[in-house]
Amino acid sequence: MEDHGLHSSSSKQMPSQRIDSEGPYRLLSCSSKGDKAGVIQELKKGVDTNLADYDKRTALHLASCEGCTEIVELLLKKGADVNSTDRYGRTPLSDARSFGHVDICRILEAHGGIDPVGLDSQAPYYEIDHTEVNMTDRILIGEGAYGEVYLVRWRGTEVAAKTIRSSIASNQTVKENFLKELALWQKLRHPNIVQFLGVLKHPDRLIFITEYLQNGSLYDILKRKGRLDTLSAVAYALDIARNVLQDEAGRLKVTDFGLSKIVQEKDAHGYRMTGGTGSYRYMAPEVFRRESYGKSVDVFSFALIVHEMFQGGPSNKGEDPEKLADKRAYEDSRPSVSSHVYPEPIKLLLRECWHKNPDRRPSFEDIILQLEIIQERLQQKALASCCSCVVL
Repeated sequence: MEDHGLHSSSSKQMPSQRIDSEGPYRLLSCSSKGDKAGVIQELKKGVDTNLADYDKRTALHLASCEGCTEIVELLLKKGADVNSTDRYGRTPLSDARSFGHVDICRILEAHGGIDPVGLDSQAPYYEIDHTEVNMTDRILIGEGAYGEVYLVRWRGTEVAAKTIRSSIASNQTVKENFLKELALWQKLRHPNIVQFLGVLKHPDRLIFITEYLQNGSLYDILKRKGRLDTLSAVAYALDIARNVLQDEAGRLKVTDFGLSKIVQEKDAHGYRMTGGTGSYRYMAPEVFRRESYGKSVDVFSFALIVHEMFQGGPSNKGEDPEKLADKRAYEDSRPSVSSHVYPEPIKLLLRECWHKNPDRRPSFEDIILQLEIIQERLQQKALASCCSCVVL
């Protein structure tokens, strides 16, 4: 199985309908980023102020934990439930206290906010007793560089159980680093982040439980139906961070924080790049050359995956991934974007993102701004075309 590190699936709706269905969740994203204009825009559309994500976390939860005072005040003014409770029993005040946002605590308390978890608000929730998950009836749904992924049931809900290979989990240093990453992941609550639910306490295996995203992988959809239409590809690209999954609502989600870093440590333990499972195919030249590198390596990988969404898969699928990475590193080889399926702004963006000079690559903030402009123009063009058809 080729490990793209990205997972998604198609929607049977028309592109414009699919994008509209994503709209409500933008309220959560804007609230977490302190984007007041974006929040106002979503509320004007009629989005429910108390819309919640998989973890039952609302926009007020996200704004409170991120310290977005203006957003907290705005949401409360618009009728947000000050004591909405997430699946962990935490209210917005619990989050504000956990992250030390004193001013927001005062605002929430003035509106009747309570903190039911109190001093335990920062206690870890990530250990799950192995008796709570029946691994006997597991269904294999994936396999990659780190181990197998199974569909299981936990507390009556379908969840994903990701097992870590014994060769990795048996190393104490790697295991400790891995658990530190998971402890960080456990604190993250965002509509575009796959929800980490806990580590399964198992005597001889390392297993962690996450939200199950039933629609499968981007690799699967491209293999099944070919290239994505332009609107869908641009909408998906807006959701991409590093590794993403797609839930049943058609949104893309980030997952597997730190796994590649932990497994790929080139130290005394002898771990090496997992090129055979796909890492080489999406590797930035400076990484392959073993040079120092920064965040722009993710931008390079992002560009290759966006290219595949328009192309319908890797343009050089039959080529050995390591040889492919070598060509990109030493011959400046890049995929072709000469096809008419790539809009000109996308061609320009891809070329910027996989530029040989890492300092010339745009940041993800810049990428998002460009993609939002591209998306808006495509939607306007689609709407104009639709109106024209109605008139005819």
